[in-house]
Amino acid sequence: MNEIWITTEYGKVFGMADGPENGRLILAMHGYSQRNGWHTWEPMMAPLAGAGFRVISVDMPGWGQSVPTQGQVSGADAVTAVLQILDRLDVETAVLMGKSWGGGVAVETAVTHPHRITHLILTAPAVRNTDMLARLTQPVLLAWAEDDPVIPYQYAGQMAAAVLNCQLETYPTGGHSAAPKNAADFAPKAIKFLQD
Repeated sequence: MNEIWITTEYGKVFGMADGPENGRLILAMHGYSQRNGWHTWEPMMAPLAGAGFRVISVDMPGWGQSVPTQGQVSGADAVTAVLQILDRLDVETAVLMGKSWGGGVAVETAVTHPHRITHLILTAPAVRNTDMLARLTQPVLLAWAEDDPVIPYQYAGQMAAAVLNCQLETYPTGGHSAAPKNAADFAPKAIKFLQD
């Protein structure tokens, strides 16, 4: 794993990268609180990298070690930041992996720029506009924990039903981080999901 810096109009974005440089890109995004950052997805990175994917988990502008020009990005600015990251990495299409707020950003990016995003891997995504879910054309792998104290598990079924092509993986524990907290089980499922 190595450090990477990506320049956007929202500032310099810090990330950690793993996997072959020519591997298919998985861009991972964290949740909204300041406890979150690139490390959110660390348990998933080595397994995905070992399967040949290029995994880059970032501190979005305004979080962690990133150096923002105007504070924390949100809404349309967060989507633009994602697209600029892909452009700076010289990648036309990517998989987005997002937790909570980052999952919402992933959904919004996939809906508004479907030609850039091939798959979504989400854990308890915070989707601002649930009407967007029906407009997702990409396959979605969704992880949710029954003990999630932030976005209750009842929303998992509603989201899975709203998305055209969604695979829901339920875990008894994991809180608001079902995917990384259950990486030993979830990572192989993510690899299979991306290889099918």
